[in-house]
Amino acid sequence: MKFDLKKFLILNFPYVFIFWFFNRVGEGYRLAAGADMIAKGMGAISSLGEIISHNPLPSFHPQDLLVGLIGAACIRAAVYIKAKNAKKYRHGVEYGSAR
Repeated sequence: MKFDLKKFLILNFPYVFIFWFFNRVGEGYRLAAGADMIAKGMGAISSLGEIISHNPLPSFHPQDLLVGLIGAACIRAAVYIKAKNAKKYRHGVEYGSAR
């Protein structure tokens, strides 16, 4: 089986944007003022527009990179599990007694 680079890149390209978004959320959380998690989370959400418009490039801080990777991996896992469960259904065939 030959590895198709073009297909791989097309299928995984959206996860670059997902990584970028979670990276920016991680930076907002890291830079937000507050002592507890709830206050920092609210500050990160409220300043997200400013953080994105100020510098559109991703942050290279290790914490931000980790948040971006974990967020993209969680979304990828959810899509994979959804696609794996979809194979259990027979398309075009009715279930039950309604034939």
